[in-house]
Amino acid sequence: MQQFLVDANVFVAAIKSPGKKTRTLDLIIELISNQGIHLVGNELLFLEFEKYAEKFKSETASHLLKRLRDKMKKVELDDNYIKTCSKYIPKNEIVDIVHAATCLQEKSIMITNDKHFDKISKERVIEVWSTSMAIENLLSS
Repeated sequence: MQQFLVDANVFVAAIKSPGKKTRTLDLIIELISNQGIHLVGNELLFLEFEKYAEKFKSETASHLLKRLRDKMKKVELDDNYIKTCSKYIPKNEIVDIVHAATCLQEKSIMITNDKHFDKISKERVIEVWSTSMAIENLLSS
């Protein structure tokens, strides 16, 4: 069974630029839901989503936050995965290290447009898809 982690930058793009990007995130959530695929996250990701929903108070932010909360399984991380991922992501990006570790532990695909994940993706530690790649791949499945 495939699992995905939707990075906070996808969420922020959707709520900062309602319209196309909101529909993009909605489509990703819908495609994942309809195909029996699961979303995973961690405590820090949930906190990021809540922080940005509060910062950009809007119906869009509330709608997307609720959809993500309803669909996402929160996981507890083993420290070994954090240690492994910290070799590929700058140390000052601890939240990104935790997100990558979640993907590694849960064998999940990261959906993000964040360049911090380029090295860990290139080294094939975790699989990383951009939002456009996610839609293309999910539509073709």
